[in-house]
Amino acid sequence: MPTQDSAGLKTRAAQRDASKRATYDLLRSKKRAEQELTFSIDTANGKEEVTFLFRSIGSQEYDALLSKNPPKNDQKAEGATYNIHTFAPALLAEVCVEPAMSSGEWRDIWDSPDWNRGEVMDLFFAAVNLCNQGMVIPPTASA
Repeated sequence: MPTQDSAGLKTRAAQRDASKRATYDLLRSKKRAEQELTFSIDTANGKEEVTFLFRSIGSQEYDALLSKNPPKNDQKAEGATYNIHTFAPALLAEVCVEPAMSSGEWRDIWDSPDWNRGEVMDLFFAAVNLCNQGMVIPPTASA
């Protein structure tokens, strides 16, 4: 009868054998994260479901976008690190690939009295979360 130690060794060996070691070529072939979002909106024709296709941007591009949208003095005083009213439309213009909309068009949505704060923030947070999510690293058996 195998001991607990030999069972643990066998489990770790099986995990190691089943895993795929990373290579530079494999890491370079990674695709950008994507997410399709569906929202229900009220229109002149009644409730309609609309979808968006979001595709993440790279970390350098994200950081550059943050730098291009510094907070105003009053926002800085409140601890903000960027101007949400310019950064959000700019980020949505970069991340939302379908429908493709400019930063100005997103700003029109952002500033529209027909879109409440929660609705535009849902879109913004979806874009932020997609660009900032990490990899899913499954746990392995402990030694």
